[in-house]
Amino acid sequence: MKKLLFTLFTLFTITASYAQILNPVTFNYSVVKKGNDLYEVHVKAMIEPKWHIYSVKNPNGGAQATGIKIKEGKVVGTIKEIGKLKTIFEKEFNVNQKYFESSVDFVQLVRLKKGYKITGTINYMACTDRQCLPPKEVEFKIKI
Repeated sequence: MKKLLFTLFTLFTITASYAQILNPVTFNYSVVKKGNDLYEVHVKAMIEPKWHIYSVKNPNGGAQATGIKIKEGKVVGTIKEIGKLKTIFEKEFNVNQKYFESSVDFVQLVRLKKGYKITGTINYMACTDRQCLPPKEVEFKIKI
C-alpha cells in the first residue's frame, strides 16, 4: 500500500511540474467614449518583472512586434502606446529592438455604433534577457 501511495504521489508531482505554463503577461480591457460613435479602446498589458513585450513599432527583422486587431467598427488613426518605451541594439538581429517592461497601455480610436461589443486579438511575444516564449494570440471582447 505504501509503495502504491508513493508511486501515485510521485506521478502526480511529476505531472504537475510539467503542467506549469509560463504566462508573464496579463491584459485588461476598457473603452472610453470620446464622441458620437467614437470610442477609445484601451488594451493594458501588465508584465511580470524581468519580462518584456515588443512595441507595435518594433522594426522588421527583429522580434515579433505586438499586433492588435479590432474586428468591429472602423479604426481611426494609428495605435498609441502609453508606457516607458525602451530601445536596445541587439546584434543577433542587427536592429534596435523597441520594448516595454512592467506595463504598457495600447490605445486605439474606433468609430462604432452604440450597443455593439468590440472584439479583437492581440499578438505578442514575451521575452527575458535569457529566453523568449513563442508568439501568442489572445482574443478579447469588450461590451460597450
